[in-house]
Amino acid sequence: MRPLLAALALTVLLAPAVDAQRYSSPPRFGVGFEVQSALLDQDVIPNGPSLGIRGRVALPVNRDVSVSGGMGLGAHLFEGADQARYVLSPQASVIITLPSRGSARYVFGGAGGILPFSGGGGGPTLHIGYGLAIPLSDTSLFVEVNPQIVIGERASAPVLAVRGGVIF
Repeated sequence: MRPLLAALALTVLLAPAVDAQRYSSPPRFGVGFEVQSALLDQDVIPNGPSLGIRGRVALPVNRDVSVSGGMGLGAHLFEGADQARYVLSPQASVIITLPSRGSARYVFGGAGGILPFSGGGGGPTLHIGYGLAIPLSDTSLFVEVNPQIVIGERASAPVLAVRGGVIF
């Protein structure tokens, strides 16, 4: 799994650099909150929803396409603080902005991972998603839905993340 994550990180960091500089649009940074939960009762990730924070940087390739890398940190807290399980969830994505007036709609997809700090489970992920960015004066608010498939050692499971936050 580490070679996969390293290859994804290199792709995100190196591939768009020249195009982004030619397009001369600055990177966009996003921060927000997420709720993430397995849709089936599997041992691939901890049971129950996790509450977390997420950050992402998007490098524009042109006006319609960006590449991004993000990291989330979630906590499964609903069984009490003593039983809390923490999960790290990196993602690399291609973001395509759809034509619209007013709010920006976008779709995205890519790969990443769900990495529990303790216990078993987790694994690489494939994801797609849909988002809406609502422009303000200098920033935008966003909401997005991000279904994923976690590929575990013995099983795979669908996971759904719902996010909201601010893009700078």
